[in-house]
Amino acid sequence: MNDLVGLEIEQRDEVVIARLTGELDISVADSKGRKIAEAVPSSARGVVVDMAQLEFMDSSGVSMLFGLARQVGSHRQQLVVVAPTGRPVARVLQIVEFDRAAPVREDVDAAIEAIATPQASQPPPG
Repeated sequence: MNDLVGLEIEQRDEVVIARLTGELDISVADSKGRKIAEAVPSSARGVVVDMAQLEFMDSSGVSMLFGLARQVGSHRQQLVVVAPTGRPVARVLQIVEFDRAAPVREDVDAAIEAIATPQASQPPPG
């Protein structure tokens, strides 16, 4: 049932923004991850995965994000995830320490800024 999760992709300058809504689970995670990866041209500086409106994400969604982080990193691009504090997805990402793989920001503008200024997107040492 692919209607569980919505995916909209847009490009702002050199950044691809992928907005996910609904529920990201095993039935759709792989296909949505592939669609996001395919939408990132080699000329892009990075990709923002906006999960602010995502209501649910299981471990397959987490795996999809780690895979995207590896894939874009191998192309010398950045991945930044939007997951506002207090939203269900933010807690999942905190539990799995996703910020060790890629930055997590509160909103799309902050995520784009993290890509525009790479030193700001690195997690603090320690």
